[in-house]
Amino acid sequence: MSENVRNYLSLIQILLYISTLNMFAQKNSIQEIISSITEEIASLDENSPDIESLSDRLYELADDPVKINNANEKEIGRLFFLSSFQINAIISYIRKKGRLISPYEIAFIDGFEKESVNMLLPFITLEESSVKSVKRNIRQSFLNNFIIKPEDDASTPGSPWKILSKYKITGGKFSAGITAEKDAGEKYFSGKLPSPDFLSAHIAYSGTGFINKIIVGDYSLRFGSGIIMNTGFRTGLSLSEPGFISAVGDIRPYTSTDENNFLRGAAVTAGSGLTEVAVFASVNEVDATVYSNKDSTEYFVRSFYTGGLHNSASSILKKDALKEFVYGISLMSGFKNFRAGILYTDNQFSLPFLPDTSKPENIFDFTGNKYRTISFCYSATIGRTIFTGEISSGTDLKPAITQSLYFIPAERLSISLVYRHYPPSFTSFHGKAVFSGSMPANENAIYGGFKLEAAKYLFVSAGTDLIKYPWARYNAIFPSTAIRSEVRLKYLPPGNTNLELLYSFRYMQSDLNDTMEMPDIKEERINSISLRFRHSPSSSLSLLTRFDYKKSSFTGSNGILLSQDVVWQPASIPFRIWFRHCIFETDDWSSRIYIYENDLINSFSIPALYGEGNRSYLMAEYKIGGRMEIRMKYGITSKIFDSENRKDAEEVKIQIRIKL
Repeated sequence: MSENVRNYLSLIQILLYISTLNMFAQKNSIQEIISSITEEIASLDENSPDIESLSDRLYELADDPVKINNANEKEIGRLFFLSSFQINAIISYIRKKGRLISPYEIAFIDGFEKESVNMLLPFITLEESSVKSVKRNIRQSFLNNFIIKPEDDASTPGSPWKILSKYKITGGKFSAGITAEKDAGEKYFSGKLPSPDFLSAHIAYSGTGFINKIIVGDYSLRFGSGIIMNTGFRTGLSLSEPGFISAVGDIRPYTSTDENNFLRGAAVTAGSGLTEVAVFASVNEVDATVYSNKDSTEYFVRSFYTGGLHNSASSILKKDALKEFVYGISLMSGFKNFRAGILYTDNQFSLPFLPDTSKPENIFDFTGNKYRTISFCYSATIGRTIFTGEISSGTDLKPAITQSLYFIPAERLSISLVYRHYPPSFTSFHGKAVFSGSMPANENAIYGGFKLEAAKYLFVSAGTDLIKYPWARYNAIFPSTAIRSEVRLKYLPPGNTNLELLYSFRYMQSDLNDTMEMPDIKEERINSISLRFRHSPSSSLSLLTRFDYKKSSFTGSNGILLSQDVVWQPASIPFRIWFRHCIFETDDWSSRIYIYENDLINSFSIPALYGEGNRSYLMAEYKIGGRMEIRMKYGITSKIFDSENRKDAEEVKIQIRIKL
């Protein structure tokens, strides 16, 4: 590691020299702010496919910013990364004080400070809606991504390229879009009617009258806290950033590439004032693992297949193997500081589910081909306190419950509390609420967190999540517990330098050995520290230095990572460069370190680095005439096994984005 460290220090010396150069002033780009938001949320779930959907929605907001002076819950609620408290606080402030004159005025509203206001700037406008603003000209956008990893398996049926194409057209109240994708190794055209491996399309209408929205084609839903229905991205639960809990409902066109968790059919919302009704229906084919009995007279499903890859004989058989029928209705109503709603859904499948109950963790899994749910949610604001909750139940009448409390007892202090109870038998096919596992089931937990402006420019936040799994789960055939804790310090003085320190603790129980006998209990404690130093010698140059350390108590393994990022954009030409070089050394997989990377628009990369080696990437963006953007990224990960053995993994990404 000593040679790598010397190279890293040399790189820092070069960057410090560059930072003394005279650069032209320019504001931070929307892309950088989107990357910051995405990295924060990605830290909650490194492997979540929802991050692509998150990035997609942020770019949509940048193209169509929120008219914040409308003081309308539905309009301001489009800022989905705000808490319900923050949304209500903005509305209340504008109604009492009048329209905002400057966006920086938001910093004086309860629940906001300089940092959060800077994040809002690309996604809001002080303009108010008018008849003219509705009659906008037709806008079109086209995006094409090409990604290749030279080491991909050549035995797969399709090319090693991963190709993504998106087209969207908007005119007035109407919009339409189409998404096509093939993963590496898949055939681009397949099926009886040759088409891309994944093809999605929609037509949508958004109005201001009694009919609020109509979507035909593929769409995404979210109601309440998302226990029963949330086919968008799951925000997770930020341990050290309390307040990221919103209960705003949402129906929107589906534009992401998760090939299984969306609805295909039609959805309509109608209503006036604070009362709204939503009706939806869907018939969609999803991936699943299908089995048959001994004489092949009956077929059944063990589980869904969520990988989305169809580049082998077995995975191709799983593609669209199960047909799902979903319909439901939602009613939301209330008054100024209180809203409540009820949701009913009906799920039916073309094949029955028959779990493998020889494994203890599967005993409570759903059996059959029909499942109905009903859910009640509410949101109430009392002074500086907001209560949100949802109670849901399926046909077994064993309810799942979430209850959150967010309040500001003092001007510079905010506190969050979240309780959740999911019985082992609870089933939610499209739920993405606050939970620690892969679905809201078999979990009882309570979370507490706070954020404090401890001194001028110094923010301290912390949180702890105590979790109990009352029944067996994957890798633990006994009731188990887990603890997650974080402490975060941010120093954000005026100017171009800030510092962030994050301490994280994880405790979990699992099976110690894999034998036919009752296994012993494995208790693992993982401690990690991350230090990030950001400096912008000018608005054209941004530097980020990062240090990470991780230790697993059970294996005794350690991991360390040093990283240097450079983002440079000269003011004289529409050109931008992102560069990173990092070195890492971990004893094994348990001390692996995740690190978020800047990537193509509507894409993401969060590699897990372990062993000994280094990771570098260079990405360049060039804008042509304000309507066309080209991005190219080259990345390489070098793993060092000994002085003579080294393995390099490369990737090349190309993106073309056109806006008309």
